[in-house]
Amino acid sequence: MELSYTLSTNDYLELQLYNLSHNSGYKKQRKWDRYRLPGLSLLFGAILLFDGMNDILAYVFIASSLLFFIFYQRWSAWMYKRMSKRKVIDSMKGESLYEIKLLLGNDVIEVDSKRGHNFFNVHDIKSIIEMERYFFLMMNQYVYIIIPKDQIVNKEQLAEVFEGYRNTKGIPLIAELEWEWK
Repeated sequence: MELSYTLSTNDYLELQLYNLSHNSGYKKQRKWDRYRLPGLSLLFGAILLFDGMNDILAYVFIASSLLFFIFYQRWSAWMYKRMSKRKVIDSMKGESLYEIKLLLGNDVIEVDSKRGHNFFNVHDIKSIIEMERYFFLMMNQYVYIIIPKDQIVNKEQLAEVFEGYRNTKGIPLIAELEWEWK
């Protein structure tokens, strides 16, 4: 099966965010940060309140710690998305779109783009990840083939090819249709 499509920075950003959301180090960092800053702010507020130095400033510290704790989830999602977008734009080196030609065979996957021409053995696929708007073919931790569903004309045939890979080659097909960046 031959596919032709165009990848944009948003497609690469979606892959970055997906990988980030499944990274255990990132999850630990976010969990630690959620408690660290409010804890410090609460500590400073308590010290100021009990010493009687400045009651208004103490209440400001305490209120800011509560507000940060409440809104941290939204703020951190926005911040990490912004950082990831900056990384994607830097790595694309001024190119905003990539034309991709993908040939899915029984034993070999051929990828042709501006970056080069590559061949991958189907046995090298670690997993096929299906999301609401994408298919990601994971070759290893750092190499993915991105297939946007909205640019594929024959989605049923593509799903059959992936199902064939799963049945004949034993490649896991992971369906994360409800995934979204949080």
